[in-house]
Amino acid sequence: MNLKRLIFGLLLTMSVCTGAKAQSAIANEPYFPYPLVPDSIQAFQSRCDYLARHFWDFCELSKAFSARQKMANEFSVYLSILKNASVDSALASVERLAKKLEKQPNDLLFLARQAEAKLYSDTAEAWVDGLYLPFAEAVVKHKKIDKASKSRFAHQATILKNTMMGGPAGPLPYTTREGATRNLSTDSAEVLVVFFNDPDCSDCDMARIRLDADISTTELINEGKVKIVAISLTEPNEEWKKSVANYPASWTVGANPDADLIYDLRSGTPNFYIIDRKHNVRFKHLQIDQMLDVMRQLKKR
Repeated sequence: MNLKRLIFGLLLTMSVCTGAKAQSAIANEPYFPYPLVPDSIQAFQSRCDYLARHFWDFCELSKAFSARQKMANEFSVYLSILKNASVDSALASVERLAKKLEKQPNDLLFLARQAEAKLYSDTAEAWVDGLYLPFAEAVVKHKKIDKASKSRFAHQATILKNTMMGGPAGPLPYTTREGATRNLSTDSAEVLVVFFNDPDCSDCDMARIRLDADISTTELINEGKVKIVAISLTEPNEEWKKSVANYPASWTVGANPDADLIYDLRSGTPNFYIIDRKHNVRFKHLQIDQMLDVMRQLKKR
């Protein structure tokens, strides 16, 4: 992130969460008045919680979307507040906003697309899955939004619910190199490492070689603490079986050409997930350097 933009965002969030109108941080007056946080609320997160609950109080939503760019700008301010609020306050705020827009399906869809761009897509400065999911689900649940518009949000919501950090890892079928049909939901270990790869990806080959050569990883596998499941995004045909013939015998090796339609692989391959003994997602989108660092840390425990 550009340093100036980082400073700008910090100043804007702090200004808004102290109840000011952020005049020093944005060029124009806010599109509508922001609520003033009572002086009795001192803690930064508590002030953001208050603003999350009351941000839209003075916005006439039935008319405000006539100036969509202004609403987009205000929505960015709103998201900066939600990111600093408690999880409960943020989610409750999004739920209330969606409720207020029940009779404005096009406007709810507009905000969901803004949320997608800022929290989920490749254009986002940071992926904030827990904050984006309620916007996607609000679109899916809305009875007056057409099915075609809902389809992308429904797909994204499904993927996120399968792979939310801290939440249960969803089922993922795959075919092993021996030809057996398996599912990731039946794989378990103290630390389950899922290595998503592509046969035509040179970075995947290098990641596989480095992980296989890592002493800490090998020892943890031998000790029964770590299990590695390598899943290729390809058809489990004979050509693929030949390409993975040199994968370690201690690894479970499988293929599912549609794995990226079930699991969150926005960052491409190679892509490492870590799933704990309760089958909850602890990490995702790890690269090989991060993966090896996790293995070293585990070995020190």
